[in-house]
Amino acid sequence: MSPRPCIIVPCYNHGSTLQALIERLAPFGLPLIIVDDGSDEATASELRRLAAQHALTLLAHSRNQGKGAAVATALREARRLGHTHALQIDADGQHDVSAIPALLDLSRANPDALVSGRPVYDSSIPPARRIGRWITHVWVWIETLSLEINDSMCGLRVYPVSPSLVLLDSPRLRVGRRMDFDTEIMVRLHWAGHPVLFHPVRVTYPPGGVSHFRAFRDNLRISWMHTRLFLGMLPRAPKLLWRKLKTERETATPHWSRIPERRGLAGMRLMLLAYRVFGYRFFSLLLHPVVFVFWLTGARARRASRDWLRRLRARAAATGRVLPDRPPLTGYRHFYRFGESILEKLAAWNGDIRNDDVEIVDHGVLAPYLKNHDAPGALVFMTHLGNPELCRALGARTGKTINAIVHTANAARFNRLLRETAPGSHLNLIPAAGLSPATAILLREKLDAGEWIAIAADRTSIHHPGRVVMADLLGAPAPFPEGPFVLASVLKCPVFLMFALKENGRHRIHVEPFADPLALPRATRAAALSAHAARLAARLEHHAMNAPLDWFNFHNFWPSA
Repeated sequence: MSPRPCIIVPCYNHGSTLQALIERLAPFGLPLIIVDDGSDEATASELRRLAAQHALTLLAHSRNQGKGAAVATALREARRLGHTHALQIDADGQHDVSAIPALLDLSRANPDALVSGRPVYDSSIPPARRIGRWITHVWVWIETLSLEINDSMCGLRVYPVSPSLVLLDSPRLRVGRRMDFDTEIMVRLHWAGHPVLFHPVRVTYPPGGVSHFRAFRDNLRISWMHTRLFLGMLPRAPKLLWRKLKTERETATPHWSRIPERRGLAGMRLMLLAYRVFGYRFFSLLLHPVVFVFWLTGARARRASRDWLRRLRARAAATGRVLPDRPPLTGYRHFYRFGESILEKLAAWNGDIRNDDVEIVDHGVLAPYLKNHDAPGALVFMTHLGNPELCRALGARTGKTINAIVHTANAARFNRLLRETAPGSHLNLIPAAGLSPATAILLREKLDAGEWIAIAADRTSIHHPGRVVMADLLGAPAPFPEGPFVLASVLKCPVFLMFALKENGRHRIHVEPFADPLALPRATRAAALSAHAARLAARLEHHAMNAPLDWFNFHNFWPSA
């Protein structure tokens, strides 16, 4: 059966916004169903006028029953009229209707799915709303044992009519009918096996907008909803986990750049805001349940963590090295340490980790720079062992700007966020789109200005993933990208290694000399590349033995594994 969508609008005392909303929806040419959820006489009169003026279906509740009840009434009417899908939009006019075609296209391609907007807010959103939504997101991740649901509260979404009514009309359960409705129906559809898909939607809070949120009663209702959903998750946990495992691609090992990041710039803004409001202790309390969800749902990352720790133990036994016994070297503690590093990032951005809190072990490298601020720039090889955010302290200590080359389209926005939150960070991000002549010229200019350039020397190229040099790491050949070594040979500048680690509870940055300059003679280029990669791998292995849980590269590093 071909999808037959309609639009449904639950309305309670939003008579002043309905005229404009109907006019914005008219170009889509879809049947419109409005449910008056017991509005006052002024709104009811306006709705009757609009129903007479426009071709729409108007239904009314004799008393206010809540948004969920209004949506249920609209969905039953949509089913009676033969519609298979219903696009629900709130009556307050907050949502950008230009996203509707994309939402409907996504629904047509995935008829069993609940398709929802993922809000993109401007400055009009109240800070308390952001924090409240983030807390709800965390609970939903726990209740679904999944990170599939990006936002459970958006009021612009496309329901599959029949599956939704199976839940709403079930005599065995009662889905919340008021402020708890949007989240609960989404979680229960996920439990029932329906995909939940998202598309970005701009959301604006209009000045003087009408809000029906009652702080005490609705917060109590939402708390009870999360209690019900958490308790409902427990008996469903085996089924949810089995479903997750069945859909995991157990054998495929995509290039690291194709593994989607599980966080983003908007999330960092939200976390930083919540951190500033609630502080370090609040976040540390949340860390265990959040990390547990990531650990539980990240099968690929769990396998990579397990492989790393297994190889580390075997290598330590073979070489006579003693690994730290605290904290325990388990997969969960590995995930937890990564979560802790994000918390440290927030603390560093907020100024709670001062430069003096970070010990720098420089092996004599920094002496010329501490004495002479006009000293030339340098290229810094970093790896994914440790928290590179701590290099802010190194930049502040030496007075040098550190330019980090990153493989992300969000570099400009991260720079803006850095300037907003940590204007004295001495850290700048440069997007890498391959080593072009223009990039080389830009980097040369920064070096001539005395700035430092940091590049990850342990992740293969996005654009040329096959250009690698193999070097032994933890007893097995591992691929290292040629790019950083080639870049160093072109720039002809001093090259350092830097590892920003947490050792025995202390933040410590190790800065070591690597080459000055790094040479790749044409006649012996392959041998020179192999020698440089072997030295890098040896130092990476050395420091990994001292901070084994600081390896934040949760993808398969050894291609034969």
